[in-house]
Amino acid sequence: MIETQVLSCGYEHNIIEALSFKTAKNLVILGANGAGKSTLAKALCGLIEYEGEILINTTSLSHFSAQERAKSITYIPPKLESYDTYITVLEFVLMGRHPYKSPFSDYTDKEQALARALIKTHALDPRKSIGALSSGQQQLLLITQALAQESKIIIFDEPTANLDPKHSLEFYKALQGLKSDTQKVIITHDLGLAYKLGYEVLFIEQKSAKHYQNSKDFFTSENLHSCYGVSFEQHAGLIGVCYE
Repeated sequence: MIETQVLSCGYEHNIIEALSFKTAKNLVILGANGAGKSTLAKALCGLIEYEGEILINTTSLSHFSAQERAKSITYIPPKLESYDTYITVLEFVLMGRHPYKSPFSDYTDKEQALARALIKTHALDPRKSIGALSSGQQQLLLITQALAQESKIIIFDEPTANLDPKHSLEFYKALQGLKSDTQKVIITHDLGLAYKLGYEVLFIEQKSAKHYQNSKDFFTSENLHSCYGVSFEQHAGLIGVCYE
């Protein structure tokens, strides 16, 4: 469960102000460019400073150790960034198991098998260096590491932004295959994906947000026009901007 109480966060100035919401279900975070979606996600994971209160499964985020936080909530950025591009795919995925590893110990055979199985699922080469991967493969690698980490809550920031249609579908299937007790949070501009998922919607606008517990209440032509300021067409479960 995620809960915020009068949460304010940003960098040089607050992008989110006095935001309060609560959900124990899967969530899609939507909003215009620069609305504060990624800023909110980083605050929820304790990656940036914030004011107010963030509760993860009823416990204040400020009370978590770094290891406890990693087991509880994971943030997957939209782009792979690593200080060492020569490490292998297997080594990178195994880093997701670090919160569970005893100091100075090796990864167990079970952890190695888990990592290899996840890598195989996403058709990645465990021996390949991460710097040699395409942008789409790097995004799948980030997802693979997060799945290996097995956090209770996983936040995906623009997970399909760099993926072609085939890999986007693979991501969707991987998402559906996650354990039912894993709370998923998806930040995206892909309204088709958001609609298909059927998650609760948090729409960020003007430093605050509106929480739609029923996604169907958000995905009406009238509400989409009100939120984004442009007209949309809906047909057979597909949503698109009216370009005429």
